[in-house]
Amino acid sequence: MILGIDLGTTNSLCAVFRNGQPELIPNSHGNLLTPSVVGILSSGELLVGEPAREQRVTRPQAVASRFKRLMGTKETQKLGSNKWNAEELSSFVLKTLKQDAEAYLGEEITEAVITVPAYFNDLQRRSTKIA
Repeated sequence: MILGIDLGTTNSLCAVFRNGQPELIPNSHGNLLTPSVVGILSSGELLVGEPAREQRVTRPQAVASRFKRLMGTKETQKLGSNKWNAEELSSFVLKTLKQDAEAYLGEEITEAVITVPAYFNDLQRRSTKIA
């Protein structure tokens, strides 16, 4: 099945075309929007979406958001003792969206179409593909 993904700066969402019409896919929390936020616990466990956003208040040094703006650059963000670039952080969001969609649909996602802003240059588009 092909998954359509809007990888947003603030929130992301996904949909499939099923039974002749688009269907928005809820995340594991039952919401259509997944915050484009990645966090890390002191144990090293990665958090994506709402759980990561909730950590922003108590552990801001361990949470990254708005990293889509850094796509195509070598700039990294530090979360705890780890550093990740925008591609890596975006890949965590994309992986979570895919897992949530597969759990909801009961089917494997084999392909994806990911939107990018019209102003993205070729390097930013390639970074999104790599993610």
